[in-house]
Amino acid sequence: MVVRRLKTVEELKLAAPCGLYCGACIDYLVYKSCHGCGCECGNCDASGHHERCNIYKCCVEQRGNKACCECEEFPCSMLIRFCYSPVWLHHLPVIENLRRRKTIGSEKWVREQEENRSNEWYLRRWLWLQKECEKRLERSLEESKEIFSEKK
Repeated sequence: MVVRRLKTVEELKLAAPCGLYCGACIDYLVYKSCHGCGCECGNCDASGHHERCNIYKCCVEQRGNKACCECEEFPCSMLIRFCYSPVWLHHLPVIENLRRRKTIGSEKWVREQEENRSNEWYLRRWLWLQKECEKRLERSLEESKEIFSEKK
């Protein structure tokens, strides 16, 4: 077996602090609007994600970690809520992903993720799930607007 070293640090940008693999993200693959959560170019969606993401703020900005699995509180309640969000079902594997990264290291984990995502059948289903999550978010936002406008 030949062990391939990652070509550049660019590939490590695809290992998000929360445990998601950005190389299978719809923003990265389909919309081509993001270079991965580890990107700090300021010209892609990663900067917007960083501003809105409490996990990124806690893990990277406040604690100086590269991944939540480096934290003594792993898995914290914020990460657990992120993992089991009723809207973002594609977040389900993050805690196990982080446990795996902690065991084998981020570089090897990214290689495993690339291998997993090279299966077109699997990747298509993963992207479908992300689209469904986007639809769930839209519905939940519309419903919450209705609920809060009725209370006024």
